[in-house]
Amino acid sequence: MAHAANDISSTLVRTCTNQLNGSAYADSVLSEFRNSRYPSPKTGGFKITSVEQVWLAFPAYCLIKGTIQPTSPGGIDPFVKAPDYRVPDINYQVYIPAQWNGKFIQLGGGGFAWDADVVAAGKQSNQQFSPSWQGPALSNYAVVLGDAGAGASSKAFDPAFVQPGRQLSDVPRQEAVKNFGQDSIKKTLDVGLYLSQKLTGTAPTDTYFVGISTGGRQALKAVANWPDAYDGVIAGAPPVDETNLLKTLEVPAVVNDWVVNWNSSAAILTSLFGQDVSDQTLSDALGATSRRLADVAIQSGANDDGYVRLLDALAPVWNVKPRDLANFFDVAANQKRAGKKGKKIIVYQGTSDFLVPCTQAGEFVKELARRETAGNIKNSVRTYFIEDYSHGFYNTNSLLKRIGLSAMQLNWNPVSDLDKWVHDDNAIAATPSLVRNASGEIPTASALGAWRCLAAD
Repeated sequence: MAHAANDISSTLVRTCTNQLNGSAYADSVLSEFRNSRYPSPKTGGFKITSVEQVWLAFPAYCLIKGTIQPTSPGGIDPFVKAPDYRVPDINYQVYIPAQWNGKFIQLGGGGFAWDADVVAAGKQSNQQFSPSWQGPALSNYAVVLGDAGAGASSKAFDPAFVQPGRQLSDVPRQEAVKNFGQDSIKKTLDVGLYLSQKLTGTAPTDTYFVGISTGGRQALKAVANWPDAYDGVIAGAPPVDETNLLKTLEVPAVVNDWVVNWNSSAAILTSLFGQDVSDQTLSDALGATSRRLADVAIQSGANDDGYVRLLDALAPVWNVKPRDLANFFDVAANQKRAGKKGKKIIVYQGTSDFLVPCTQAGEFVKELARRETAGNIKNSVRTYFIEDYSHGFYNTNSLLKRIGLSAMQLNWNPVSDLDKWVHDDNAIAATPSLVRNASGEIPTASALGAWRCLAAD
């Protein structure tokens, strides 16, 4: 189903101009997008570094690129030991299509580093969710993407932004660490909404967050911290207990790029062919992650247990717990009582995921169902566990179960489903290929256990 859209070409001709290039804005211009009940992190201001008018694309669009400055004066973080370290800017991009449906999407990132290329990320999302009778996922949406300040690293699994502190407790207080964990989510959203309104002349009617992997965790962090700011989120393969996941990795004595790259490729190929990836292969593949954090712990004055202690200290900043969504359910219920649209969460997880095991999502939704009322869950949460689906791709076992299935495509448009569900509690949902629970209801503990999506006792 195509999203209804209005032609705003004439507006963009006037507003999307090179005169914006080089513009700088104070943090105060973002105040209208903030709610005192759920405080937003402040920025050090933001800049526009590039303006592109792309009229020959279909649809034509305006692309704004820029940076969000840190709040640490001069970029000097008092919680970082190195005196020459500077907190990195957050790179962002805002995409406004000439055929706009009046709605806004924030895209999440992946790993510990990613480029803020909103056009490429949008195409990747469309590839993952399409082809589908529901149409391209991001068609006619305005979109923002930020790199959380982690984009300078070329290694997706090397958290280079985590720096040694004078003591271990300094590390989770570092601005770059908080940006990765949560703060950049709202900083980027606020900037994106401001620029979207500046370019289109109107505020979006609906705001959604869509992400997989780190982006899936960001989606749940977004509604946990700022439940009033989003109408709905889509969280794919979310590492909700990221620090506990990292605890399972062995810390290598030496990180060799060849070994890391070889084992990363081996892990992907093993998963692609439907086999379990060994703990050793995964540890070797993610060696840069554990080695970096272990080194930071040691340089921050920790002893042999520093790696685990550092992860425990990072947990409140990086992880999402079911109890963190309490405010989301309160806001959603109050909104419905007032006769307004709903607030919704869609979670999807492959039961053959080699990187983010389905125990992460399985334990999360099991606890969520235990904590919340059945009404809250039914009205606001859908979860899908997908057979033979790994970390963004189907493995070869799936080819025997569905003729014509593409390894990279879910044949499902969750953005369309989310949008319809927000405005109609009884909207009929489509489902991804090879879904195990087509109803979208949280599976029973016995089903999750049978799919190996609950942690072993």
